[in-house]
This record gives sequence, structure tokens and C-alpha cells, in this order.
Amino acid sequence: MTIKELENRTNMTRANIRFYEGEGLVSPKRLDNGYRDYSEEDARTLEKIKLLRQLQLDIDTIRKVQRGALTLEQALFSQLTRLEGDKSVVERAVQVCRELERSGVEYAALEPQPWLDRLRLGPGPAGPSEIPPAALPGAEEPEEEVHWACWHPWRRLLARELDMAVYGTLFALLWVLAARDWSAIRAGGLAGWVKGAILLAFALAAEPLWLHYWGWTPGKWVLGLKLRNEAGGRLTLAQGLRRSLAVFRDGCGWGIPFWSLWKAWQCRKLGLKGRDCWWDEEEDYRYTKQARRFAPQLYAGICVLCAGLLYAGFLHTRLPVVRGPLTVEDFCRNYNHYLAQLVDRDHNRLPGLDGEGRWVEREGGVVEGSFVNEGYARWDQPEFTLEHGRVTAVRLHMESDEETVPDMGTRQLLVLLAMSGSLDGLTAFNFDLRGWVEACRKPMARWEDLDFAYRGLHVAMEAEQQGYEPWDAMMLWGSHDGAGRCEKTIVISLLQ
Repeated sequence: MTIKELENRTNMTRANIRFYEGEGLVSPKRLDNGYRDYSEEDARTLEKIKLLRQLQLDIDTIRKVQRGALTLEQALFSQLTRLEGDKSVVERAVQVCRELERSGVEYAALEPQPWLDRLRLGPGPAGPSEIPPAALPGAEEPEEEVHWACWHPWRRLLARELDMAVYGTLFALLWVLAARDWSAIRAGGLAGWVKGAILLAFALAAEPLWLHYWGWTPGKWVLGLKLRNEAGGRLTLAQGLRRSLAVFRDGCGWGIPFWSLWKAWQCRKLGLKGRDCWWDEEEDYRYTKQARRFAPQLYAGICVLCAGLLYAGFLHTRLPVVRGPLTVEDFCRNYNHYLAQLVDRDHNRLPGLDGEGRWVEREGGVVEGSFVNEGYARWDQPEFTLEHGRVTAVRLHMESDEETVPDMGTRQLLVLLAMSGSLDGLTAFNFDLRGWVEACRKPMARWEDLDFAYRGLHVAMEAEQQGYEPWDAMMLWGSHDGAGRCEKTIVISLLQ
């Protein structure tokens, strides 16, 4: 049984149970997860101890009886003798107290010595001049002052929120640096739950280290809360791991929708009853509170720092994957990176590029032949100009004789962004992806000759059409006799 069940069974306080356990009078088993498991025999032992303590037997005598060094009869005979003596002491105290009360003497005029003599020399065997606390019937071990973990609930909640913000920020930054993909961080539905479960696992690995080596997590440190085990020391790694597992399983419900809300509601109900959640209650963990200057400012500052780091991580994903002089393979990596980030897979079937610079279907199949046919247009394979194995220019060519030829400039923009990796001095804070899109996409989507430079790249475009007329300046509408033909050649190169 748990310690809570044992409390209800024996009507003893948790502090007294822990006290007798510390004295070696009861020894519960430890389960594989480290929690105590009290047996029926443990409950009977505690009830025996409770009886003997209410008969005023001291702990050492009970220990001797329990070990067989002293019989119960011998212990009770000696205790009966002491109780008889204590009875006389109590009777004398009652008599002297009554007489002193009847005398009506004030405290300022009280002469204590005659009354002390009456206590010491009255009828019955001589005894101590003061009544020992043990003489009071029904006494148990006094409860120690315990700073239960259920104290400071709002501080603990705010500390937990700050901890999750710190863990979430570190997790997001590691994910972004490794995968260069921000979309997974913003995912919802099943993917969002998987992301949340991974975040919980990340926190599960980090929090025991904080608690073991420093005694607090970042949020607890800011709010001045130290978590200590029953011995008053920092949690062991095993204790920290068990506690984190219990928090995320029984407190957060593994982040499962609705189940996590139910678990949070259960924790709230325990708090309203003055009890703490069992992961702290079972292990007898306690908090000590320290004054922390500027705690609100620190709390707000860490929140702002987390938000800033997340924004910096987001900006980092906008940079080209490869920067510096680009090989064809490097260029293709940049192109596919922006294709995945900027083009909706479900509504646009633009192909990617393989490592050799050939069009490749987004499902993974390489486009065979010299061009890719997208139904309304045929795009030749890209042509690369190399200097010392590095890409300095990329040429695209498209032609069509379909009735309508929409061309929003997306493919050309992706090539331009991929080439931007060759530029010097790019950082997350000076590479404005939105600025590149707004400045270059619309001009390159028009069906007209074009020649301009943008931030170190040169764009030259030649557009020809026969039998077409421009519509909205961004789409060609074919002639009714079906004799329309159009083509576009665009070259994006580094400025010399």
C-alpha cells in the first residue's frame, strides 16, 4: 500500500510514519520505480508502535522489545512503575495549581520558592519539579515542521511554464539547426502531438540533471524555489528521473489532447484539498523558498530571450542551406530547400533538382530527356556556367504553344534564391527573404524583356510570343486559331 493508504489505515501522520521508518522500527519494501510499498505487517507494526507510544514507552524501549532484547512484560512493568510515579507528580501539580489559583496572587507579587517546595515535598514519592511531556496521555512524536511541496502552488505553476518555454526553445533551436525545417515546429494534429511528445522526452532528459546538480530548474531558480528530498539534500538522478516521468505521465498526460486537461484537473482537485500531487507527496519532497531580487524582471527577461532566440532560429531557416562558392550539388540543395519552404506541395507540382542539376519529380523520380513537360509549358534542363567548379550563372529556357500559359515566376525566383548562397556576408539578420520575393518575383513573372541587378545578382530575361496577348501582364492568353507560340530565356548570374 502507499503511504497515503497507510495514513488512512493507521490514523497516523506522514511525519510520524517517516520518523518511525527513520528510526528503523518499520522497513517497507522498495518497488522497481523506487517508491515505498507498505505491507499489512508494516501497518500492524505501526499500530503496535502507536499503542506503546500512547502508553508512554520511549523509542529505545520499543526497539528493544521489537528485537527481542526485552520482553513486552518487562517493558510494561518498568513503564507501569514510571507511570505510577508520574501519576503522583500530576496529582501534586493539580493540588498546588488549585491552591495557587485560590490564593489570587498576581504574577508580579508571586513568590515561587514556597510553591516549588510544595511540589517537591508534597505527599507521595519524590519526583521531578516539572511534569515531563511524556506524562501527558496519548502523546506521539511531535510532527516536524515540513515545507510540503504543495506550498507555493502558483510559483510552481509559473516556474513550470518558464521551464517548458526554456526546454521548448532549446528543442526548437536544435531541431532547426539539424533539420533546417521550421514547418515541423509549427505542425498541428498528429504531427503536433508527436512534436510535443518529443519535447516532453527532451525535458524528461534535461530536468533530472538540473534537479540533481543544482537543486532547481531555471524556472524554480528565478522564483527562488529549491526542491529537496526527504533527507534535505538534492535529488539523485534516479529520483529526478522518476519525478519527471511522473510529472509528464500523470501531470501532463503525455500531451495527449483532452487527457492532458483531465490530468491537470485532477491535480487541481488535489491542490484544493490541501494535498500535493503524488510524485512529490509519495517521496516526501519539499520546497524551500528563497528571496530572489528582481524575480519578475528576470522572469520577463527570460521569456523575451526565448522569443528572441526562436525568432533568430526562424530567420536562420530562411538562409540558403549552403553559403559561399557553390558547386552544382550545393546549388541544388539550396533550390530544393526553398522549394520545400515556399511552394505548397499540394497545389504546385514544381519539380526539384537532383545532385547533378536535372529536374526531378518531388516523389523522387528523375525526369528523363532534355526537358520536363508540365502540361502548359516545356522547361529545358538547367544550364550551368562554372568557373573552377563553382556555379557563376544558371540559364533557364521555357517554351509553349498551349492556349494559356500562366507563369508566376516561381521557378525563376527559386533559382535566384539558390544562387544567393554565393553572396558574401549573408546572416540571419540581413537576409530578408520576403524582400527578395517581393522585389524579384513579379518582375520575372512578366512576359517582357528584363535586365536588372539585385544585391549582387544579375538577372537577364528575354521573352517572345506570337499569337498571344498579355492578360494582367502575368499570364498569356492564346489566339483563337491555335497558332500561338511563346518562349522565355532567363539567365541569373553573379555580378562581376
